[in-house]
Amino acid sequence: MASIEWEQSAATFGRAYHRLTFGERLGPTLTLMAVLYNCCLCFANTVLFTISPAVVISAEVILIGSALTLVWYRSFRLNAILVALAAYFYTVMMIRSQFDPKILRDVLIPIAFFFLGYHFGTLRVADRLVTLLLIVALADALFEWLAPTAYAHYFDVARYYIERGTTGQEEHQFFGGFFNSARFQNRTLLPVLGDHRVSGIFLEAPSVGNFGGIVFAWILLRPKRLWSFMLKTIAVVMIVVLADARFGLYFCIFVAAVYPLSRFIPRALLLMGPFVAMIALVTYAIAEGPQVFDNDMVGRFLYAGQILSKIYAPQVFGLGASDISTGTSFASDPVNDSAYTYVLVEIGIVGAAALWALFIYSPVANKDAWRFKIVVAFYYILVLTIAASAFTIKTAALLWFLYGTLNRRYDRTVAAGASRQGAQQSVDYRRRVAAPVYGKHQLLS
Repeated sequence: MASIEWEQSAATFGRAYHRLTFGERLGPTLTLMAVLYNCCLCFANTVLFTISPAVVISAEVILIGSALTLVWYRSFRLNAILVALAAYFYTVMMIRSQFDPKILRDVLIPIAFFFLGYHFGTLRVADRLVTLLLIVALADALFEWLAPTAYAHYFDVARYYIERGTTGQEEHQFFGGFFNSARFQNRTLLPVLGDHRVSGIFLEAPSVGNFGGIVFAWILLRPKRLWSFMLKTIAVVMIVVLADARFGLYFCIFVAAVYPLSRFIPRALLLMGPFVAMIALVTYAIAEGPQVFDNDMVGRFLYAGQILSKIYAPQVFGLGASDISTGTSFASDPVNDSAYTYVLVEIGIVGAAALWALFIYSPVANKDAWRFKIVVAFYYILVLTIAASAFTIKTAALLWFLYGTLNRRYDRTVAAGASRQGAQQSVDYRRRVAAPVYGKHQLLS
């Protein structure tokens, strides 16, 4: 017992003297690169050389492959999941006679970066990563807002997305940025700012809102000093408002409300969430009938429901062929506005339910990890009702790396990762909380 207490104390107070391992340095670096690589490629396309779709695909393959290379031999569970996924997707794609590598990429990103954080994430480095990304995002957003002409000289976003095959010239004839980075109707957040939705390092506005929600959830979970928390919150609000990211602002408010209630939220509620959302979308679309939708949140729900209600039975199970534009041109496909449709058609309701249940019922390390799990769950439940932006590596890599870091195991073989608040857990503690009981177990006390 004394030995265990000494080891926990060493993990808590000896962190300053511990040198980060190679994996603990490379893991956050890969996550940083995943967030910023599109911005870097846009700069290269503008001032250096043309970026083709093959370059973009290769960059993502390298990022995901590097993450998996670091962790594949460290976990039997990871290999079991990968083998099961390979068998499942081989079966459904053979039945529908249609191969789609994009859905494989979309599923691998959460798995790769969760295990990257689980094995190599440290809380202190994760805090620094979030702070660095927030500073860079705010600085670039202010640059784009205050000096749009100079910004376009170095970051020609429209040309970049045309060159990589995401969109066509006709979609950018009225605006120099990505086609969803302008409001051709009134803005929701501070209409005085005009139609321009500042995208910054993300190049397209929806990802700004997703990033803002993720970062706010993290800094609210781990507030250190009041002045630091306030400055970071102001920065999040600024980038979200400049991007007119309605979802991002609403989700930040939702996170602030749901954290205090986390101990009362059962796993069953989270498990049913996506299916309730799909039923609600289809019911609403049928009730309203075929009509033109407005470009507001209610209109987005209606449009998503209309698309979802048009798929047929084999597609619900992922067994029917579809004409979804995948790869780099996915952003221009209508199904991008109805992500639940995309999930059903490409994965199938059985496979999607299995993956969702695996996430919901996987054990968490502590109270903070449980709170963040709730945020991740509601993030996907809500954002998939209006967009498939949750699948972009620019935000998904960060989200899952942070969640993996919160669940990292600290034992006698791992001395790194403790923050000034102490070691997160020991091996024995992790075993005791593998199956928490809500409202009674010490995990939620």
